[in-house]
Amino acid sequence: MEPRGVTKAFAKVKRRAAATAAPPRDGKRNRGEGEEGGAPPFLRAVCACVLAAGLGRARAELLASRLRAHGGRVSPDPADPALTHLLVAEDVTPRRLLRLLEAAAGPGGAGAWPAGGPAPVVVRVTWLSDCVAAGEALDPEPYRLDLPAREEAAGGGTPLAGNGREVRTPPGGGPVERGAAPAVATPPGPPPRTAEETGGGGASDDDNEEEARPSGAGAVTATDMEALLTSASRSSPPEASGHMGLPDQAAAAEVRSGAAGGQDPGASAAPAPASLGRWVCAESSERKRVNHNAHITDKLEVLARAYQQTGDRWRALGYSKAINALKAHHRPVATYEEACALPGVGERLAKKVAEIAQSGELRQLQHLDPSVGVIATFTDIWGVGSKTAQAWYQQGLRTLDDVRARETLTRQQQIGLRHYDDLLLRMPRAEAHDIERTVCTAALAVDAALLCVACGSYRRGKSSCGDVDVLVTHPDGRSHALALPRILASLHASGFLTDDLVSHDEGGSQHKYMGVCRLPGPASRHRRLDLIAVPHAEFACALLYFTGSAHFNRSMRALARTRGMSLSERALSSGVARGGGGGKVGAGVALATPTERSVFELLELPFREPHERDW
Repeated sequence: MEPRGVTKAFAKVKRRAAATAAPPRDGKRNRGEGEEGGAPPFLRAVCACVLAAGLGRARAELLASRLRAHGGRVSPDPADPALTHLLVAEDVTPRRLLRLLEAAAGPGGAGAWPAGGPAPVVVRVTWLSDCVAAGEALDPEPYRLDLPAREEAAGGGTPLAGNGREVRTPPGGGPVERGAAPAVATPPGPPPRTAEETGGGGASDDDNEEEARPSGAGAVTATDMEALLTSASRSSPPEASGHMGLPDQAAAAEVRSGAAGGQDPGASAAPAPASLGRWVCAESSERKRVNHNAHITDKLEVLARAYQQTGDRWRALGYSKAINALKAHHRPVATYEEACALPGVGERLAKKVAEIAQSGELRQLQHLDPSVGVIATFTDIWGVGSKTAQAWYQQGLRTLDDVRARETLTRQQQIGLRHYDDLLLRMPRAEAHDIERTVCTAALAVDAALLCVACGSYRRGKSSCGDVDVLVTHPDGRSHALALPRILASLHASGFLTDDLVSHDEGGSQHKYMGVCRLPGPASRHRRLDLIAVPHAEFACALLYFTGSAHFNRSMRALARTRGMSLSERALSSGVARGGGGGKVGAGVALATPTERSVFELLELPFREPHERDW
């Protein structure tokens, strides 16, 4: 059987001794002190159950091994009366945890633990990882997860843990206070993916073994959710967000202030509320920490790009998740065990991380197939995807001159080849601003009531841009469609638009034009320009979508799913019904979203300015 996807991109390499690459699967390493038999038993007072839901079997076993190595006891039974701690995944919500504990109790049970006894302290697994790193038992309070309170002791007595048991006081800490947690729905499925993200395949990711397709009603994989989380610590809740229902003038002012890129970078970088966990869309990208693992992520990004260019987009997405987790981690990752404990990092990928951390090199990069570089060059031509690039390589093409000699290029490929160097070069922000001004001037000359704004990396405040996306709408909800052809005709007549690539309707309501433009002047370059005309009712969701970043958008869509909603570039809908595979079987009801801020409010998120979404 012919190899598929990324296997074509790498030459076969004989496996060297396993000891030079990574430790055994159970995470035990020959390190003397700090391992079984020699580790300081600072967790000897701990008896814990590691709840595998949301972690995956491999990661749960690794955490249990770390606990035993430092004197702790591990119980597989969450109902064990001897438990002092219950360790849960980072993305487990209080309500979901309560359901898991009720399921463990069986039919007729009131909870996982017998009533009347002390309940274990429920902490996220990062508590154990940080204890091992610090070499001591840390205060569990910052890591604690509150269960929703079903009842409280009469007369303001001792709070109960949702099942009638008294809450245990953690060792070395004060009494644990219980309070009702905000209602958060159980994640029903993975984040929806656009056609650009999924490509055409569904290859499994053997470098990220926890990455799997969802199965069963409401299923969701751990890495689908964990990759949408940050490693930034939670702190105080943000200030209350603004009100909904802003008039059109206020909406326009909000849009233009975001487009101008003149916000104070730290003005709204408030931390997310603790009830939101650590969702990317709940955190400001201004709070991103220094990348302590750049020496690792730089090399993994080379592999991710190779997978992307060879059509293995699922594996490329798995690498992207791991890279984001490494970038957000608060210290350098030095061992296989540390890598395995990160969200979105499976065992095989953890071995690569450990190899880079310990040797500074990644053997796989030294054996990249020569086709990878050639295919990368071909896919940089606008209009050429990975399948076409691979087909050209198999036909013997190796250079751009070989491509130019072909007589079967599409019109779009000819344009992409003609402007190859210009379209690859990122433009400075000032040039993107001039392009936006040119387009908006032409739009307002057609109809002064049109609202026109540049999105993408420009709106997020980046210093350089790959292309310019301009969104156009009209308050009457109809004139946007009629205005777009007139705007394009004006830009063609002035010589600003030089080439047309694609023009099509997005589901009948949104109209998108993709082309090439060039500002006046002998030294100016050809640049990619997209014009999207949308109905006014869809403008806020479209503005949010086309502003990005892609990672921020995936996180926001995934959060919407956990709340029984669906978010797209057209609408935020509630009451969405999904089938066994997670696909929509009922579209739900589109909610009124007059502004971007209203979308955040409906999802119970703190509003993030465009420059705070640059994940």
